[in-house]
Amino acid sequence: MNFLKILLVFLISFIFISCTTKTEEKPEVVVDIKVSKEGYQPNVIKLKKGQVVLFRITAVDEGIGQDTSQKYYGHCFYILPPYDIMVENIKQGETKEVKVKMTFPGHHIFTCPYCSDVLPTKGDIYVE
Repeated sequence: MNFLKILLVFLISFIFISCTTKTEEKPEVVVDIKVSKEGYQPNVIKLKKGQVVLFRITAVDEGIGQDTSQKYYGHCFYILPPYDIMVENIKQGETKEVKVKMTFPGHHIFTCPYCSDVLPTKGDIYVE
């Protein structure tokens, strides 16, 4: 019985890992996002299940600061689980990119965990 539990956990882990959403595939859609202390623009994004999306995130202001000696600075872009995709430390004027395959339908939230308690940095992704 213990072997079956281990096998089940392994299979579930394998399926979850094989559904990883970060990808190197060619993007079908490009979404340009500006992030500032005022929030994200756009803050609502509608996509289709299975699309490969290139998110280009540009920091308009300094976010929580530009001190690169700190572990966290600037802004970030984090799509909460089940995606669990993080783009960290985006300095003012800088653009960072991440490609994501939209494998999970439904409503998903993206945010900047650095400053989400202080600033209105939250957005919504709807995958149809």
